[in-house]
Amino acid sequence: MKKTILRAALCFSLVAAFSSTAISCSSDDDTTENVSTIDPANFKGKIASGTTVSLDASKVYNLTGTLSVESGATLVIPAGTRIVAAEGANYLIVERGGKLIANGTATNPIVFEGSTHKQGHWGGLVILGNAPSNRSSLGTSTSELGDLVYGGTNKTDNSGILKYIVIKDSGYKYNPAKEFNGLSLFGVGSGTVVSYIYVADGADDGIEFFGGNVNADHIVVLGVGDDSIDWTEGWQGSAEYIYAARKKQYQTAAEPGNRGVEADTQDTDENTTFGNGASNPTINNATFIGNGGGSESQGMKIRAGSNGKFDNIVIANFSTGLDFETPRTYNWFTSANYIKNVRFVGVTTPWKSKAVAPATTGPDLSGVFTTSTTSNGAGNVTALPDWAKGWTGLTSFDTTDAMN
Repeated sequence: MKKTILRAALCFSLVAAFSSTAISCSSDDDTTENVSTIDPANFKGKIASGTTVSLDASKVYNLTGTLSVESGATLVIPAGTRIVAAEGANYLIVERGGKLIANGTATNPIVFEGSTHKQGHWGGLVILGNAPSNRSSLGTSTSELGDLVYGGTNKTDNSGILKYIVIKDSGYKYNPAKEFNGLSLFGVGSGTVVSYIYVADGADDGIEFFGGNVNADHIVVLGVGDDSIDWTEGWQGSAEYIYAARKKQYQTAAEPGNRGVEADTQDTDENTTFGNGASNPTINNATFIGNGGGSESQGMKIRAGSNGKFDNIVIANFSTGLDFETPRTYNWFTSANYIKNVRFVGVTTPWKSKAVAPATTGPDLSGVFTTSTTSNGAGNVTALPDWAKGWTGLTSFDTTDAMN
């Protein structure tokens, strides 16, 4: 009886926070109540376990705080839905065991954007799963966004579907050391679909993988203040068809955009064997476009013990193409040909490595990658590939849009 009353109270509190959306709350005796009382003008709160919330694509939802999808709850966002975030630390977070079904289409993508279009206007999307992080022997850790536990041992964990999603104006800095990314994937498993994601004009990273085994495809990242793609904590999924570029309007800004890829295993223990151990994703068919702004103009920075396998990569207009650090990383790439068919366009220094004491120069890594003058990267060398047109709102982009 107490459990039924508690569930009813949770459902009532959810209804109070939302309107014009279907909510179902199941009780212990399998009864279901459908309610249509969600307020799109004040879109925030907690979606309780056992609850499914389905949005209405004909309405605009104004995100005014934190929206949490708790374990055992599901948020369904249909194709064509638009969510507009107020300025501040307003974000959507899916907790371990929760699900986000955001299934847009090429003609009707789902759009998250700020009420004002600028970098860092609002937070972003945060997904927590049960796949391993290498932060602890249990494969778990605590997210820097939301301070919630993520990770575990289920490499095939399913946090839902993110398909044809547009994320603009993200990256709010909620303290001097921490900013949101466009999309943060903490311990997300391979059962989760991440496909056709566009992140534009964010203040921090475009997409960051914190461990896990999730696979992603058809990714566009333009004009973010930090790295386009970032991984750490033993991510061992894959990403293919990536088109990522700086934007020229930020070239002289304090945060002009950093690396195309920043690859780590872990910041405190590059040799960890916890969780998945070393980060070791597979990256195929990618184009990374930069400019000379800032001190981190590197196409791919691979360090902190990260491994990886790369094929058909275009790196354009970065000061450095491939930048390597740390022995575990060196040992991996010198053991076999894991970087294939790289095409450098307008890159000043194709590769460099950092010395490991007592040496005063870095190792010679000129032989760890092969080049190709016919590699087309994401599909059209440096130009926007056809698969990225339309649903992103873009019709074209190229190196001239990335640098002055």
